[in-house]
Amino acid sequence: MVKPRKGKSVEALIDLEESREAEYIENSVSFARTVPDIEEIMMGRSLIFRKYESGMVKLTNFTPSEVVNIYRMCLPRIIKENTKRGKKPSLTFLDHVFCYLYALKSGQTMASLSVNIGESESTLHSAIRRIRPIVTESLNSNTFIDRPAPNPLSIGLICDCSTFQVYRPSGFYDESKKMFDVKNNIYGIKVLFFVNINVWGKVKCVFLSNPNVGSSHDFLILKNLGINNEIKEYLVKTKEDREREDMDKYEDMDIEGKFGRDYDSFCVLGDSAYICSQEIQNKIGYRILAVPKYKSKDEDVANRGKYLASRRVHVEQFFGRLVGAWNTFRHVYRFEHKHFQMDIENAVNLTNILTDYNGLGDEDSFEYKNWLETRYGMVDERKKNKLISNKKWRNRKKKRLNDSQDNIQDFLNNSLDDEEIINESKLLCSSLNY
Repeated sequence: MVKPRKGKSVEALIDLEESREAEYIENSVSFARTVPDIEEIMMGRSLIFRKYESGMVKLTNFTPSEVVNIYRMCLPRIIKENTKRGKKPSLTFLDHVFCYLYALKSGQTMASLSVNIGESESTLHSAIRRIRPIVTESLNSNTFIDRPAPNPLSIGLICDCSTFQVYRPSGFYDESKKMFDVKNNIYGIKVLFFVNINVWGKVKCVFLSNPNVGSSHDFLILKNLGINNEIKEYLVKTKEDREREDMDKYEDMDIEGKFGRDYDSFCVLGDSAYICSQEIQNKIGYRILAVPKYKSKDEDVANRGKYLASRRVHVEQFFGRLVGAWNTFRHVYRFEHKHFQMDIENAVNLTNILTDYNGLGDEDSFEYKNWLETRYGMVDERKKNKLISNKKWRNRKKKRLNDSQDNIQDFLNNSLDDEEIINESKLLCSSLNY
C-alpha cells in the first residue's frame, strides 16, 4: 500500500496558484508603468520592426514613432495577453503591430507577406490573429468623438454606404447571390458610414454599421439600424453647440421654413437614396436630409440642393483616404469574412488618426473617383468580354446547325429508293450464302 505524501491540501495548492498568478499580474502592471524601459527592451527584441524602420511610412502609412504610439495604446491589453499561460509568441508584440499594419496596407496574401517579411505563414497568421482584437479594443476605447461644427442646416452627420469586394462565397447559389451587388457587379460586403465635420474642421468617421450583404439597399441598412441610442444622443444639441450657433447667426432656412438653430438636434445628410417620409424618420429617431433626386426649377431649392451636395463631398473624401491608405479594402478582401468587422473598424480608426496628421482634400476625392472608375472599368471590361464570348458561342452554334442541316440534306439527296434498297439487300444476302 502506497502511503500518501505529506504536503499541502488541494485547497491550499489552489490558493497558492491564485496568489502566484495575482503576484505575476501585479508585477507585470508595475513593470508596465515604466514605459521607456518596456520600449527599450521591446525595440531591442523587435527584429522585424528594426529591419523595416527606414521604410516604415511606405509600408504602414505611419512613422516609427507613430507605430510605437499605436503600440502604447495596445499596451494594457498586451500585458493582459502576456499573463496567459502557454507558449509565448516568437515575435514581439511591436512586431505584431507592424505586421498587422503592413497586412492592411499591402492587401497581399499570406504567402506574399511571408516572402516579403521573411517569416513563415503560420507565424504571421498567428500574429495577425492575436493582435487584431487587441488593436480593435484599444483603438475603440481611445477614440474621442468631437462635436459637429455649426452650419446653416444643422447637419450633424453625413451618411453613405460603400461596398467592398470579396471572393464569391462557396455554397449554394441562392445563398451566395445575396452577396452580389448589382450596381457594382461584384460580390461584396456593404457598410454604412457616418462622417462628421468637427469644430476643428477635421472630417472623421464617428459611427459605422455592421457588415451587410452586398444586395442590401442603402436606405434599408439605415432603417434596420432602428433607434440607435449612440447616434441619437450624439445628434442632440448640447449647451456648447447652442453657444456656437449663437455666435454664427445663419440666415438660411430649410424646406420647412425653420432655421437650423431652431431644432433641438442635428440631422443626418444622405444622398437621394435616403429620401423618406416623416413617419419613418420618427421611427428611426432623428431627422434625415436627402439631396434632391432631380434639379428643381425653383432657384432657392436648387441652391439648397447644391449646398447639400457640396457637404456630401466630405464622405467621398473619407472613402478616398480609406481605400488609398489600405489596399486590403481597395482590392478583393483576402481574409476570412468573420474578421471583416474588426478589420474595417481598425482601418476606420487608423484613417481617423491619419486625418489628424493630414486633413482631407481634393486629392482624396480624386482617389475615390479613380477607385470607382477602375471598378466600373473592370465591370465594363467583363461585360465586353462576356458579349464577345456570347457572340462567338452563337456563331459556333449557328455553324453546327448549318453543318448538320447540310449533312441531312446530303443524306436525303443521296439516299436510295425502295427498289434499290431491296436489290442491295439481296446481293448482300447472296454474298453471305443465305
